Amino acid sequence: MAGQHNDGGFSLIEMMTALAIVAIAGLALINLTRATTQNTAAVETRALAALAAENLLNTEWLRAGAPEARSGRYQLGGVTYDWSTRIAETGEAGLVRVHIELSESGQDQVLAELDTFRRVPS
Repeated sequence: MAGQHNDGGFSLIEMMTALAIVAIAGLALINLTRATTQNTAAVETRALAALAAENLLNTEWLRAGAPEARSGRYQLGGVTYDWSTRIAETGEAGLVRVHIELSESGQDQVLAELDTFRRVPS
């Protein structure tokens, strides 16, 4: 078996193919990380807005007298929100639906909506 030459290594083509596969996998991981970071930020924004809406709805519950449509600004966690409440009849005497919508100040996108029901004092 003289004259046979077996280096047992990789050829240049094999190395470049392996490098290309690793690069493509790396790009996929970078894109996944970026998408996860963006989704996490969106969830955080909506969670803070939901907490602000709950605070405002609880404040409405504590107000004396009949609930009324109102709007205003509310600040929580360094973010300023625009909010508004609507009051709707439910069909049951003395019971109204209180609906609150909340968006980041100056933005049109509603970040949180909550509903509750409240007895109207007679």
